[in-house]
Parts: sequence; structure tokens; C-alpha cells
Amino acid sequence: MNKNKIYKYIIILIFTFLNLFKSCPTYPKPIKIDQNHPLLLKAYNEIDNFIQNNMKSDNISSFVATIVYKDEIIFSKAYGKINPLDENSLNLTVNNNIRIASITKTFTSLMMFKLRDQGIINSLDDDIRDYFPQFKINSIYKDKRNEKITFRQLASHQSGLARETPCDRIDYGTNKCNDKVILSKLSKQFLISKQPNILSHYSNLGFSLLGRVLGESIKMKKKMKEQEPYEYWVTNNIFKSLGMDNTTFNFDEKIKDNMAIGLYRNSNGSFSIAPISPSGWNSPGGGIFSTANDMAKFMIFLLNDENQQKSESSFYLEETTLNELFSPMNLLRDGFSVYGIPFLHTYDTSNSIWISAKNGDLTGYHSNMAFIRPLKLGFFFSSLSDITSPDIYINSTIDILVPIYEILLNEEASKIQQNEIYLEQENPIIPNSFLAGFYKDLYGNEFIIYNETFNGDHTINGNLLVNFDNSNSNLTIHTFELDKDYPYIKRISYYDETLQGCRLLAGGENEELIYFNFINNDNDKQESTNFNDIKNLKVYSVQIMGLLLYKI
Repeated sequence: MNKNKIYKYIIILIFTFLNLFKSCPTYPKPIKIDQNHPLLLKAYNEIDNFIQNNMKSDNISSFVATIVYKDEIIFSKAYGKINPLDENSLNLTVNNNIRIASITKTFTSLMMFKLRDQGIINSLDDDIRDYFPQFKINSIYKDKRNEKITFRQLASHQSGLARETPCDRIDYGTNKCNDKVILSKLSKQFLISKQPNILSHYSNLGFSLLGRVLGESIKMKKKMKEQEPYEYWVTNNIFKSLGMDNTTFNFDEKIKDNMAIGLYRNSNGSFSIAPISPSGWNSPGGGIFSTANDMAKFMIFLLNDENQQKSESSFYLEETTLNELFSPMNLLRDGFSVYGIPFLHTYDTSNSIWISAKNGDLTGYHSNMAFIRPLKLGFFFSSLSDITSPDIYINSTIDILVPIYEILLNEEASKIQQNEIYLEQENPIIPNSFLAGFYKDLYGNEFIIYNETFNGDHTINGNLLVNFDNSNSNLTIHTFELDKDYPYIKRISYYDETLQGCRLLAGGENEELIYFNFINNDNDKQESTNFNDIKNLKVYSVQIMGLLLYKI
């Protein structure tokens, strides 16, 4: 082996080693910040200039962009004209309709989770043929266990179905591509994947079928008579409940009059108007017409789980269901992207954060909806002609915005933390300093709570440092949130989570609770829970990480 190869392997080993011990990234808690802060205004102006400059270089005439933070729109702008080929056309606005294409799949996924929560479908792992027995397709498997196709498989692109519906696109929305025709064709075809449930294969057919099965399940359980139960349910439960007044499946006169014109590039470099036709049976996979403003309402809904209104008249999701919507399902072979339901999750190494995104592409309309969920940021960008950027400029926008938000949120958090530290120091019934000392069991396990009597001041932000089992970890002891009722319970947390590896970290408020036992000063055998006068108490033991350690 020559020296160059040796050096190459050494570099790879060093890189691998460093990544194993890479610190765990932390994210500031999303709280209200001043949107007129100079840093934010500068960032928004930089995003605006970035979009305009790239539109010029990519020869894009019309574009819309909206960004939300928590429950407010923080950036919203339309560029160009409604019809770029007409110099007399009105300027484009964020209230003009566009085709969101495959972003429709987020609404279909939302419907699936909601019907599961309502008991309309029993489980995401039910065979869809239990609800839609008309559907048949052949499998190369002889094992009947592999013949099952579930809701979860359809929604995560793991069903083994082909990418597209077996119809010419020109026939979408006509009798040549209706339910009867499609089911007949599928009954003569085979699943394409040799390993459904393991390999992902993106399938517009799968999502369209999912929406139709969901519609049939409603008809089965609720005896609905609507001819299009999928479209009816999404319209009445999501669009209307969220105030998405300009969002629809119907390409009617109202939408036609409000439609932003998409363009496609001809071989000679000129542009033509993109044709628009109804999606018909394929609507659940890509048939929604919406606006940037309506999509902002949708993103705000998905980002604000704590504000979901639980009433019969409004649409809401349980927090656990929203977590499912943003959860990964299947790791792709590139090693850093994961299919979920319905988002593609990609790890942004430059900002050490996950991006959850869904693209939508149809001739003349190229959109992307993306979330930085830990920071409660949502992005919807749409180009009304061909674009070279697969993420529709969102990733570069994230590079501009996320560092600024982290700076400002950390500043605000620091102000709040100082107040919390003050309250924590002033209010606990049993001061943390009262607990300081060495704790040990017969097996040599140790726990130390430091204070100034042990080698000087051992505090971080006013909290005492602790050391468990000689780990030399950066732990501090904190007052338990229910201190008034349970003063004998304390919480231990990392004072700097970035010093720890993610594999070792429980994270923030999920850190361990520890339990102290006390005895009377005048009677070593009598356990006491009288905390009104701690001068007559002394600490006897602590339970930590399943171990009972005694104070020495």
C-alpha cells in the first residue's frame, strides 16, 4: 500500500472518529421575537435580493414566496405578472391560484391520520382491501403475508406499486381514466417491487389509490352518498376549517379567473403557457389548486401543535398525530435522507438541523413546502416556470434565516433564563445547597453534589454542579417543577448539551429526576417528610438512575 492510500485511510478514520463524538446540536425554544429587529430586516432583504437575482439567472418570470414563524407570516412576496407573456397583465400576488401538485399528498396524509384517530379506519397497518375490496393487483410473491397492502405502505411509498396511474395524462379527469378503468387495468398488472416494506419506490398511483380508499372507508362507516367522498372530506374538514378559502380541487371559472399562468420552456428557448386539466381520479396525489397565502395558513396549522383547537367545528390533530406526520419511515441509500409520511427528511449539515419538505412538480408549476420544525419555521416557494434549483431556493433561504433566528432566540431565552434562575434560587423549599455532599453505595457507585465547600465555587448559571459515577459530565442540579408539593425531588440536566453526544443525551426537560430521603436530626432511624423546618432534617440517601446511594 502506497503512502497516499495510507494517508487517505488515516483521514477517513479521523473523520469517522470525530463524527462519533460530535456534539449534539441544540435548538433554542421558539418564542416571540421582534420581527422589526435589524438583523431580521437585513435577513429578509437578503432573501428578497437572493430570489430576484436567481430568478434573473434562471430566466424565471414569476415566483411566489411565503415564510411563517409559529403563528404569523414573516415574509410574503410575489414577483412578476399573472401572465408573464402579456405585458399588460396584472402583477402576481400571493392570493393568485397555482397548482401545488404533489404537495397535495400532505393533505391526503393528514386525512389518513385523522380518520385513523376517529376510528374510521382501525389501523394504518390494515389491508386496504378490507375497505376497498374492488382493488386487485398481482404479486410475484407466493407467500400470502406479502400480498397485503396497507395504508402505511401507500403513504410511505413502500407498497410496491408503479409510479404512475395506468392512464395517459391527457385522459386524466375523463371517463377514459375513471375508477372502473383504472381498477380493471391494475387487476391485470403486477407489483413492481421485490421488497415492499423495505425498499421505497415513489408512487403517485399509490397516493391516488390511498385517497380513494380513504373515501371509500368514509362511505362504508358513515354511509356518505357524495360521489367524491375524498374531495368532499378534505374540502370541508381541512380547507374550510383552516380558512383556506381559495383552495380547491375544482378547476372552475372562479379558479380560472384567479389562476397564475405557468410556463414551460420550448426547445428553442421560448416559453408557452402550460396546459391545465382536471386530475380526476388522481387528485389525492396532486390535484389541489391553492395560493401562497392559503398555504401559509396550512403551515401555521402544522407548526402550532400546542394551539390546536379541540372543538367539533374546527379541524385539529393530537400532538402525537402531528409527530407521526413529521416522523421518518425509511432511510434512503444516500445515508442522510429519509422518507416519511409524506415528507422527505434531509439533514442540513451546515445548520445541523433536519429539513422536512415536500415538493410538487407539474408542467409550469414547481413548488416546495419545507419545515424547520424545531424552530417552527415554514417555507412555501413556487416558481411558475422551469427552475434549476430542486428545492426551489428554500435551502439557501434557510442558510440565511436559521442562524439569525438562533441568535435572536438564544438572546431572548437568556433573558428568560436569568429570571428563572432567580426564581429557582429564591423559591425552593429545600435549597440545592442543603443537599451538597458525597453519596455512595456498597458497590462503589458515587454521586457528588458540589458547592463552595468543595474546592471552591462549583456553579453554572447559579446551579450546583453534580457528578454521577465519576463520569465528569457537565451536569447541574435544578429545582423540580412541582417543588411546592414534592420538595424532595430534584432534576439533573446538562448545563451545556453541545458537550455531549446525541446518543448519550436525553435532552432538556427530559432529563432525569432524583429522589432524596431525609431523617430527623434527633432520631437517625426516623424518616421524615416534614419540610417546614429543614433545620431539624438531614439528608439520608438519594435515588438516582435506579440506584440508592447513601450520604457519607
